[in-house]
Amino acid sequence: MSKRMRSYWVVSPNVRYNESTVSDWRRASVLGRAAFMGWKPGDHQIGDRFAHEIVPGDVILIARRHHFEPEIVGLGIVKGEAQRTIKGVKTPQSFGAMRKLSPFVAMSRAPTRVPVIDAVRHTSALAKLHPSSREAHALVCNWMDRLLSRTGNRNSDKDVLAKAESKEQNSKDTQIVDSPRHHQLDYIIRSKRQVKRAKKNEALLLIGYSRWLKRQGRTLATTKHGKLQCDGFEKERRNLIEAKSSTSREHIRMAVGQLLDYAFQIEKKFGKPNMAILLPREPDPDAVNWLPQRNISLIWRVKTAFLDNANGQFT
Repeated sequence: MSKRMRSYWVVSPNVRYNESTVSDWRRASVLGRAAFMGWKPGDHQIGDRFAHEIVPGDVILIARRHHFEPEIVGLGIVKGEAQRTIKGVKTPQSFGAMRKLSPFVAMSRAPTRVPVIDAVRHTSALAKLHPSSREAHALVCNWMDRLLSRTGNRNSDKDVLAKAESKEQNSKDTQIVDSPRHHQLDYIIRSKRQVKRAKKNEALLLIGYSRWLKRQGRTLATTKHGKLQCDGFEKERRNLIEAKSSTSREHIRMAVGQLLDYAFQIEKKFGKPNMAILLPREPDPDAVNWLPQRNISLIWRVKTAFLDNANGQFT
């Protein structure tokens, strides 16, 4: 008996056809490493296909076409059978079925050479790709296979930081590392040990975020104005980033001041930037509910992925 060929599927992140909850479903997929379907098996043919036609070993790309552009959440290999519940993850609404994905790679954008837009031209909640008959589908499927095969083989952020620190000793190039050039005025009342630990945690966070963007063909650089140097600047999107090692109100307030200062200094050259604070985890809403009025967004780490509260502008 011949072995079944792997199938490739696209599942929409708009689980309940409610635009206001797409960001919450995105978060649930990243946290749960899972694809969700609004239709229940037995209630609709799409629900039946999602629960029964998709089998372990198949690949699911969680994505859709939105404003004529591909919007990606992540991709992974199906593990196990369809489930009606998921533990440890809060979903914005009920759902019909869920498929766990392992390994799972979270991302929001594919490299420009990968024609994901051709794989998400449909409007249905579920679509099957046809790599054997469509060249664009074959390119997308091959890209997913390569990406999934590399998952787990990357160096850790700590390894990258150690190499960067070693290189810094013999190089004058600017690095995202713990260095004398990375001044943080908010730490002057702390001990030297606390300063060093905070800077190192911020460096690790920046390295992780930079690598996350790089996987999607994007580059996080920096800008310098006199002695002022921001933590990160993505020129293509005009994203200005300030990283903090803690979600405390003290750190957030300091980040706001730094962002406003940097934004003022670079606006003449680059235009008005999109500002965001990069944090190690999602903060308490009460500590940050005043930021949207200042046009400042948040980015936070979720395992090896990053989420934001700006509809993917920074992720």
